[in-house]
Amino acid sequence: MRRSSAAMVVGLLLAVLGGLGASGASAASAVVARQPTVCPSGLGSSRDPSNPLALPTAPGSNPLAGAQPLFFVQTPARGIAASAIAGLLGVSPPDTESWASFAASLQSGPLAQELAADPTLAGKVALLSLIANEPETSRFSSYTAGGGPGAIYSQLNKFLCRMHAVAPSAIPLLSTYFIQHTDNCPTETAAAQAVFERQVDEFAVGVADYPTVIFLEEDAVDTSGCLSRRGLAVRKKLLAFEVNALSKIPHAVVYIDGGTEDANSPQFAAKILNAAGIRKIRGFFLNATHRNWTSKEIAFGEKISRLTHGAHFIVNTADNGRGPKLNPHPSRQGVEDLCNPPSSGLGPQPTTDTGFPLVDAFEWTSVPGKSSGMCHPGDPPGGVFGLNLALALARNANGQLGPGYPSRPY
Repeated sequence: MRRSSAAMVVGLLLAVLGGLGASGASAASAVVARQPTVCPSGLGSSRDPSNPLALPTAPGSNPLAGAQPLFFVQTPARGIAASAIAGLLGVSPPDTESWASFAASLQSGPLAQELAADPTLAGKVALLSLIANEPETSRFSSYTAGGGPGAIYSQLNKFLCRMHAVAPSAIPLLSTYFIQHTDNCPTETAAAQAVFERQVDEFAVGVADYPTVIFLEEDAVDTSGCLSRRGLAVRKKLLAFEVNALSKIPHAVVYIDGGTEDANSPQFAAKILNAAGIRKIRGFFLNATHRNWTSKEIAFGEKISRLTHGAHFIVNTADNGRGPKLNPHPSRQGVEDLCNPPSSGLGPQPTTDTGFPLVDAFEWTSVPGKSSGMCHPGDPPGGVFGLNLALALARNANGQLGPGYPSRPY
């Protein structure tokens, strides 16, 4: 039974703080002191290792088994694709309206009549609904609300409060991006490391006792290849700090970035993951920023698993339904074109029933339709949702796992 006592919530936050390092606990304690009242809590600090998400039915060996219907589908007021649909229709749904309620209004009533009278609009809404229907992973990065003291905690608290008001039993999918990636592969300064640790600690305290699936530091492995020996040592240290902090969240199931098959070797990825302390969490996730075939990522993940004491993993299938667009000069361009290739399509739909023993789920750990950069005329800046990009992905949607597997258009 979920509880709503503010005293219980603060007590839990302080318990989480107790698991952090001294400097992290001090910084995060200051955040809690400034913002002691949070939204209704989840399940308390006692963790059941056999059912960490406190699912209605015990999941068995896969902690995500049966959880897919509970993963949070964003509201039309906040969801990336859902709010794009609302914009096309010229409506402003309240924060408290769920996507399910809004989707029902598209089937009957005034909005349904408007769509029936405009086939072009109806076609766009139907395509965007392929994205809006699925759980959306919400990213918290070093830039969230400016990233200053208290920003991560505050924004995460607001997100969980909104979610709880709409769907009290929902389980959010969250990703972190606190390592600041740049093109020249620097070694993070001591000041940058201190900011990173504070943001990680705020995130850990902010999640509190909510049942949560966390994708830790997407791109952390794929951007490590160019680092100096000292830079790589710092990267491993940062990841180890984050793994340790997030592993103490009582009802979180955590996966760390494991890279992609067409960017690194399994041996390289496994060394980073082992140094980061992957044994403390559930496993790793793959293909976060690439469009590589799911089947190739599974084979890659199975090799990493053998080198990481049997860790399980998740494959991002947000936009790999047509596989990668290969570059003509892979040695200097990279194996695949990552800059909004027009041939991409939504990949296999999210599920925890993958058919592969080590694969806990196929999930969309990235948001379909978010731009990789201003790569083609009309493309929005990197990280910004592009309506035309999303529509193209939906038109090309295919659940094919890879070469040799059957084509499965949506």
